[in-house]
Amino acid sequence: MTLDRQALAGMPRMSIDTTAIHHESAAHWQGVSLKDVLQHAGVPSGEQLRGHNMATMVRVTASDNYQVVFSLGELDPMLGNEQVILADTRDGQPLTKDGPFRLVLPGDKRPARWIHNVTTIDVILGNAGH
Repeated sequence: MTLDRQALAGMPRMSIDTTAIHHESAAHWQGVSLKDVLQHAGVPSGEQLRGHNMATMVRVTASDNYQVVFSLGELDPMLGNEQVILADTRDGQPLTKDGPFRLVLPGDKRPARWIHNVTTIDVILGNAGH
């Protein structure tokens, strides 16, 4: 599945206000929940998330090959419910130098997973073997 601004426009929007963290100034971010992106792609969630699906990972890669990994369980609303936004605007303006997309995790104490210039989101299925 290819994500662009048009694809995101059809998904529920969310926003978050953040205070200054590390070298980032306070900002108003807007985009879509990573959970909604995964749901749109048909990734298992809720009651489907059990067994080998619990070992499923979501890897997000930036243009400089910086990567962060989440377990599907930590993102699922019925389990970890980690809030992750795939942001496409900051303070009402489209992302330019950090864009077109950036991850924003308001619950993180430092922005190491706030990767900018997101290029791919891979879902790595859990091993069905025991």
